[in-house]
This record gives sequence, C-alpha cells and structure tokens, in this order.
Amino acid sequence: MVNLYFHTNDPSKRKAVNWLTAHGIEVKQRNLEKQPLTKQEVRQLLALSINGTDDLISLRSRDTKALELDKKVVTIDELTAAIQVAPRILKNPVIFDRTKLVTGFDKEKMGIFIPQPQRRLELSRLLAKFAPSSQPKGQVKFG
Repeated sequence: MVNLYFHTNDPSKRKAVNWLTAHGIEVKQRNLEKQPLTKQEVRQLLALSINGTDDLISLRSRDTKALELDKKVVTIDELTAAIQVAPRILKNPVIFDRTKLVTGFDKEKMGIFIPQPQRRLELSRLLAKFAPSSQPKGQVKFG
C-alpha cells in the first residue's frame, strides 16, 4: 500500500491516484487540510526524503513565502510546526510507502512503487516486442 498526502485536489494529485490504481497499487489518501500531520509524521517524511526539505517544501508556494522562514537557520522543530499549521508549504502530493518517497507526479519516479517482480515482467514483455521472431514468445535472451 502507498500513502498519498495532499492539500489540494489538483491535476497532479489526480494523475498520481489514477496512475497508482491503474498499476494495481492500493492507495490510502489523506487531505492534510482536514487531517493535519503530527510531529512524528512530519519527521517520518523528512527521514524518507533523500534531499531533506528540498524534496518536501514548495519554495514557490505563497504559504511558504508568507512564513518568511530562513532556510539557513530554521530548526527542525520550527519547520515541523510550520508544516502542521500550514500544510500548503508541502509539495503536492506527497506519495510514500515504508521506504520510498516521491513528491508531485512524475511517471518515471512513480515506477519505484511497482514491485520489482512486476517491473521485471513488464521489462521482459517490452523487450520481447523487439526480439527476433525466432525466439519463443515470453522469453528474452540477454547477452
């Protein structure tokens, strides 16, 4: 199962939900405007983020600009409190599971949520289309 946190029902959020469900991935959605994050949940997102706040915080957001947080001196506690009060400073949507996190909708990045055996099967099928017709269907010869 994949969690999808959002603060606006924008096209990016809808595309992400549609993509995940089309790939048979169960999605648990949560509107952060109605159900704000706890301090622990904010820290969990930061821990999953490869690039820390750069992956999560929308610098172009009006809400972020209104907070006037100095990126160089803001503490984790201050940032956590700001996210709890103003979830619109987060990029939309935030998609994650136990080990991976993606923000926004990017088809290429979304592939990390497809289980590895399924990705291998899809790759084999794709490569089989380009293989010479002398090979049995469904098998791909590498090397």
